[in-house]
Amino acid sequence: MVPNPDNLAFELKKIFCISDSKLVIELGQHGHPDIESDELCTYAPYFQSEYVSVFGKHYPINKKRKPCVALTMHHNGGLTDPFGNYYMPYNKFATAEEYNRIFEKLTQLGYDVITMNQTGMTLEQKVYMLNEMCDFVLGYEGGLGHLAHLLGIPFFCLPWRFNDMGHPGVQPGLWLEAQRFHPDMRTWFLKDTKEFLSWTKSQLDEKINELYMDQGNNILFASGTAMDPSTLKITAANGMDLTPRIMWCETRGVYTTAFIKEHLPIENMQKYPVKSITYNP
Repeated sequence: MVPNPDNLAFELKKIFCISDSKLVIELGQHGHPDIESDELCTYAPYFQSEYVSVFGKHYPINKKRKPCVALTMHHNGGLTDPFGNYYMPYNKFATAEEYNRIFEKLTQLGYDVITMNQTGMTLEQKVYMLNEMCDFVLGYEGGLGHLAHLLGIPFFCLPWRFNDMGHPGVQPGLWLEAQRFHPDMRTWFLKDTKEFLSWTKSQLDEKINELYMDQGNNILFASGTAMDPSTLKITAANGMDLTPRIMWCETRGVYTTAFIKEHLPIENMQKYPVKSITYNP
């Protein structure tokens, strides 16, 4: 259920040509008002479509080798620490110097760079530009990365930079946070900006080709990573707990767990994650 007819869900359904047999959207009140929707990303696979419908035309997805790169770098909001530095959302904070070096690297590699920072840009415009013009997406964990997954476009994801209290993150903990929000195998989670800057053109081309073959480095897909369907706890082969933090909350975690068990076929998940899930009303 969505609260109003202007909800983004309607536009997503239209653009990605999702039939009523897969998804029905109704107006009304949310069934679980305290649900933590971001945490659902860990348990819900991305839906796929063979084409998108934008500006009155159908365009096939998964086209390779395009002339541009979408660089996500806009971070003009959030809370500040005692020194006036922004730290929330802490996953958005590569420095201006780092972005400048990435921009320079991309142009040296022969790409035009599109930032899509314009707040007035519509979802339809973004989907068109990503699908028709962008070879890959690079930048912070967020919405354009999710759109890249829906379009089958490789995504190079920069790591989170700060923890919840605004202090510098400790690896590999914060490096894994973004992976829980992007369960997709066409994503390469960068340790830092230096990793990307160190690649030659041939190394980048090889990595892009690997991502098109679903050879990303998300730990959720690693051998030995498993999920307990009764508790929804996710554990890596080395014993690291990958379960989203909200799942252990006494309030929102209860609603989120109930929603997942009610609407996702958890009982069919022998190993996390399952990419063949389909959604039916």
